[in-house]
Amino acid sequence: MSLALPRRVAATSRRIPINRTTRHSTANAWLPTGLPADELRALALVAMDTAKHAGADFADVRIGIKRSVYVEHNPHGDAWVSLTVGYGVRAWIDGTWSFQHGNVFTRDAVAATARSAVTGARTYAAVNKSLPNATALLSSADWAPTPVVTGEWRVPVEIDPFTVPLDDYHRALEVLRDLIILEGGNRTFRLTKVGEQNLGWNTECRVFASTAGSLVTQHTIDGGPEVGGAVGSWESPLEVIPVDLPEVPPRRGGFEVVLAPDLVPHLMTGIDDALMLSELPLRAFGDVGRYPIVLDGATMANLIGNTVDAALDGDRVLGIEADAAGTSFLTPATEVLGATKPQFSPLLSMTADRAMPSTVAVQWDDDGVVPEPYALIEQGRVVGFHTTRETAAVMAEWNARRGLPVRSHGCSVAPTAASVPVGGGTHVHVAPTTARAGRTELMREIKRGFLVRQAYTKADPSLTGGFAGDGDVVLEIQNGVPVARTTLTAQFVTKTLLAKQLVAVGDASTVRSATVGVAKGIPWETVTQVISAPAMLCKDVDVVKGRGT
Repeated sequence: MSLALPRRVAATSRRIPINRTTRHSTANAWLPTGLPADELRALALVAMDTAKHAGADFADVRIGIKRSVYVEHNPHGDAWVSLTVGYGVRAWIDGTWSFQHGNVFTRDAVAATARSAVTGARTYAAVNKSLPNATALLSSADWAPTPVVTGEWRVPVEIDPFTVPLDDYHRALEVLRDLIILEGGNRTFRLTKVGEQNLGWNTECRVFASTAGSLVTQHTIDGGPEVGGAVGSWESPLEVIPVDLPEVPPRRGGFEVVLAPDLVPHLMTGIDDALMLSELPLRAFGDVGRYPIVLDGATMANLIGNTVDAALDGDRVLGIEADAAGTSFLTPATEVLGATKPQFSPLLSMTADRAMPSTVAVQWDDDGVVPEPYALIEQGRVVGFHTTRETAAVMAEWNARRGLPVRSHGCSVAPTAASVPVGGGTHVHVAPTTARAGRTELMREIKRGFLVRQAYTKADPSLTGGFAGDGDVVLEIQNGVPVARTTLTAQFVTKTLLAKQLVAVGDASTVRSATVGVAKGIPWETVTQVISAPAMLCKDVDVVKGRGT
């Protein structure tokens, strides 16, 4: 029986010129009508019934409809809307997974996809058993148990952005810009995000079901303004000072996010700081050597997200991603967890969760597990990994020593409903110090050194290498005070930096967040995690070159 959607709707995207005719329309007016949640649940049950009767030891399915709206800031800038639909079925037979996906929303098509997944698992299992050097295949008995879960969950929304006239998006952005200019007085600055400021949201209805009896529905929505800016002359990129925004990331919620009263004060704090820094002279730096460097919260969030946090991924630690994203330097897990000698400085502690209002917040992960908050690093010692039902065994021995059962932390995530679930998708929090340690305090004892702001650090969690190139803003510090803007390249080994060179951690006022995308699986798909980290002071960092101005 065919359902409400067209037979194939893999992706629908369209540009809407904003004019007198369209400006009063809403995003919903330009998008096809989706299926109600009860029909998605019916299709999910069809898939699971089919997989069970076809002989799967275990199977699960994710089926979803995602809508997006994005409005450009420029005067009468265009709007973009899109609809993406799909489903993916996993089947497990004799220690082997198979996965099939589709976008044809009929009962027959969904059932055919489920049968194909089961057939594939049976075929692959036979091949695996015939390999001459095959090791014992993983048994589902090694997985963390999961309760059978049922229910429905929605992100609380006060104003549905898909029912707001598109012209109101422009009005909200203009009001925000006018307020900033009004509060900024005669101080000149210019917002610099691509398309100036932009405003957009994503919403998804996703159903998860398994042959174990789970059936859950989640309605998520996140978005808000992409706010960024800079001050300075646009004739020379080196003279531009990006505005450092204290914690204004996209978050779960509706149109009310852009109306938050704290948004403008946050912006003004960053603008005042950037204006002050823009008055510093710009000069070349050529004295290579080792210096103390303060890496701001945004730089540390990117660095830790691409190195230490990735190395704590259970998929990497167990070698599941060895031929894809890579492995981890934090292995073997039995020796790393609770080791007598800490792997990192006792100043470093990290936790993770998937709680509101983070953009990765969910009630159930893509294994049907309720996520829990958990510790990753406590005072320099690794005490946990990001785990799913399949990778929870990485902590089995450690948990047994502590009298705890083997369980998933709820880290399974499918980037789309039609994607293979992998580990990731959490919000990682690097603990700030409880003592007063703002940027001024971190710089106070530096005779000569640097402050690096908003630099993207390239790194590899397998090789443990880190590299900080030309930061967006690099300040030369003398006697605890910034005296000039400059450029430099610093090199370090991430593990060494956070184990032996870390001197001090900033307080909550220095915390910034970054969304880090990690490519996982074959074919690669991007899994996003949110990292929140404070600024950190590190000693004896190698500055290998400066750059002339």
